Amino acid sequence: MIPWFTFPTLPFGLQAFGLLLTLSVIVNHLVMVRRARLLGLGSKGAIEALAIGTVIAAIVGAYGVGRLVGGGGTLSSAGGCLGGLVGLVLLARALRMPVLGASDAIAFAFPFGWFFARAACAFAHDHPGRLSTSFFAVRYPGGARFDLGLLEWMATPLLVGLVVVVSRRAARPGVVTGVLALAYGALRFGLDFLRAEDFGRGPDPRWLGLTAAQGVCLGVLIPAGLVLLVSESARREPVTRRASS
Repeated sequence: MIPWFTFPTLPFGLQAFGLLLTLSVIVNHLVMVRRARLLGLGSKGAIEALAIGTVIAAIVGAYGVGRLVGGGGTLSSAGGCLGGLVGLVLLARALRMPVLGASDAIAFAFPFGWFFARAACAFAHDHPGRLSTSFFAVRYPGGARFDLGLLEWMATPLLVGLVVVVSRRAARPGVVTGVLALAYGALRFGLDFLRAEDFGRGPDPRWLGLTAAQGVCLGVLIPAGLVLLVSESARREPVTRRASS
């Protein structure tokens, strides 16, 4: 069983949670820009615009859906996914980039930045799960339980390895995006069944027994991943320059 742990004390009044989130955005941006340039998606300015615009769209989506389903003051990763997806499509078309090539660059960068974002959640323990005596349970005050932020953080290096390996073998645009959508969608869908209903603000809103994040995984990420991997239309998009990671 994992002992309770918290953020280390930082000098000058710095907040570790905010620093990790900032680092997440920076790492995601740097990796995405580098990947997009290796793929030859466009000019430096266009790639920077895509990277920054997609992050802004994701933040807007996270706040918007968080307010809708969480009553305000919360961020929704499901909303972030939806916002980022809409922003990606609109920006790629506006910048005259191949949508699937752009999505592959963003998908490649996502787990690198997400590692630091979920590290912030793991140290904050702000995604409590069900009570458990499992080896992976954390000794929360009041009883040991799963920590979903910690579990997802522990799984994220596997996503990093996955996108690196797939990007080296992908023969066409959309494969990296499809594989990541399937892998992350399945991971998040499963983890949310462990979400606590007796802790913090109380149970999250559910529809047909599913959380908002599970709805996005089941209704958007997993189907989109399957379509990208099997669709013939994906094969017809112009192939960007092959890039080694």
